[in-house]
Amino acid sequence: MKLILAGGGTGGHLFPALAIAETLISEDPSSQVLFVGTKRGIEARLIPSTGFPIKFVSARGLMRTGILNSIKAGVEIPVGIMQSIKIIRSFQPDFVLGVGGYASAPTVAAALVLNVETGIQEQNSIMGAANRMLAKFVNKIFISWENTSPITPKSKTFLVGNPVRSTLFRTQTQRNRNDGFNILVFGGSRGADSLNLGMIEHLSEIKALAPRIKIAHQTGSDLYNKVKKAYEDLGFNAEVTKFIDDMGAYYSWADLVVCRAGASSLAEITALGKPAIVVPFPFAAEDHQTKNASWLAERNALKIIRDKDLKNGSLILEINRLIANPGELDSMAQNARKIGRPDAARAIIQEILKSQRLAA
Repeated sequence: MKLILAGGGTGGHLFPALAIAETLISEDPSSQVLFVGTKRGIEARLIPSTGFPIKFVSARGLMRTGILNSIKAGVEIPVGIMQSIKIIRSFQPDFVLGVGGYASAPTVAAALVLNVETGIQEQNSIMGAANRMLAKFVNKIFISWENTSPITPKSKTFLVGNPVRSTLFRTQTQRNRNDGFNILVFGGSRGADSLNLGMIEHLSEIKALAPRIKIAHQTGSDLYNKVKKAYEDLGFNAEVTKFIDDMGAYYSWADLVVCRAGASSLAEITALGKPAIVVPFPFAAEDHQTKNASWLAERNALKIIRDKDLKNGSLILEINRLIANPGELDSMAQNARKIGRPDAARAIIQEILKSQRLAA
């Protein structure tokens, strides 16, 4: 089978696509996968290191403000579609799957023009603008949440969960908290300034716990030096890094995860059964991070701290409370694991392969 995975831009779109690609090759080593993205997205940096081929098209978001961007986007749409048509004619895929991000729409649109079977994969409970438009025309829609809106036709919609990279499971081991308490903090592939500051500005309130706490904190680039110095000044054992490549090892190491509520992070937390405090990004489209996280919080699978409450020390207070309540941490982990869908990528691949067999 030959599969095109179109989209990216951020880790939230790219990592599920990588999980799908890895699973297809695992299920059928003779298959071929081609990524299509933009040179501005995270895919331009990460995909070459995976060994998968990637092609680039011109695309940008229409939702940004500004007349200049709107003009550029209007010009790039037909250019991106024509570039995608050329790529599809050259690669001759059996299926084109859009995973969200700027490159997804022109590539899937080109596949529709060329009568290639298509699908979209939606990570969030509120469907993105491009996927809403494409959902009317594609052959298959893969969703991650029971309450995804808007509602799509049942005949071509499959509730599979959000794919999680298989590498996350390779280093998972049982943790013994008697050896100390490990906290993993990250704000997505680019970091999150408010989360970084919310962690360090009230750190002195748990200074007494410093001898038994270890922290791994991914900051992104902007606040790396400030965060690193804050931990050093208060005597915390902290590994501060701009980006984490081996997330599986860090998840396995962690007793508590502190992060944004991006779709990929939530999928990873639940698939691995990790207790977590999440801080939804308040400016996400239609506040979808809060909606995603609230569904899990209602089932006692995680705790939510609002971004605006980071300044008053709510995050540190909640960390302190959970450290003192190991039973609650265990309960959160169990509830998360019950909800998790670690086989989401396999479910997508099996459905695509099924349709290919029926078409043969």
